Amino acid sequence: MSEQLPIKIEEKLYQNTIFEGLTPEQIAQVLPCIALAVKHYEPDECVADRQRPLQELGVVLEGDLVVCDDGDKVVDSIGRNGLLGESALAASAQLPHRVVASKGAQVLYLSGAFFLSPCGKSCENREAHQIIVGNMLRLLSERTITLNKKIAYLTAEDLKTKIAMYLWELYQLNGSPTFNMPLNRDRLAEYFSVARPSLSRELTNLRNMGIIDFHRSSVTIQDTDALQKLAGR
Repeated sequence: MSEQLPIKIEEKLYQNTIFEGLTPEQIAQVLPCIALAVKHYEPDECVADRQRPLQELGVVLEGDLVVCDDGDKVVDSIGRNGLLGESALAASAQLPHRVVASKGAQVLYLSGAFFLSPCGKSCENREAHQIIVGNMLRLLSERTITLNKKIAYLTAEDLKTKIAMYLWELYQLNGSPTFNMPLNRDRLAEYFSVARPSLSRELTNLRNMGIIDFHRSSVTIQDTDALQKLAGR
């Protein structure tokens, strides 16, 4: 369901890649040119698929999204402050995957046209507009790097290395040795194309080695040097 923009939403967006380099005050000024609506999704509700293609850029304000293939296998995840649909803004093709709000989510939708042509509104935010578009170009470059990382996961020599690479990336993204994994065990096993018992066994092995500890989705890195070495980073 669509909602009005939350009060002081600019404070949430201040840490988002798209708005990097702008103050909350500047974000508030530019939102009328770019923001369309906020939508709330229930757990397991479909956000987008081939029948419901995206024509806007989505920013995840709360919750997590998972990207699934035709067989409902997880191929990617999008967490808080993550972006949805950035690679399809200028494409006419349908989305190749289905996007689902795994545990429920709140998504802010931004105008796709904003990134493809100059703003037609009479405003004094041209510099902010240029910064946002520049951030988008940088983000698309980083997305290419992320896809290369996924290929690295798939070509890693064993499951333990895949898990170490994944946890090392989450550690760097969160900037803290303790964080929540965005995917549950079933989804993560699908992501790595392995059986869940195999995934659980390797996570337990890493805990027995003193490298990590975990409880449900929460993970704590106990030996960053060992994890970095195992991940080949």
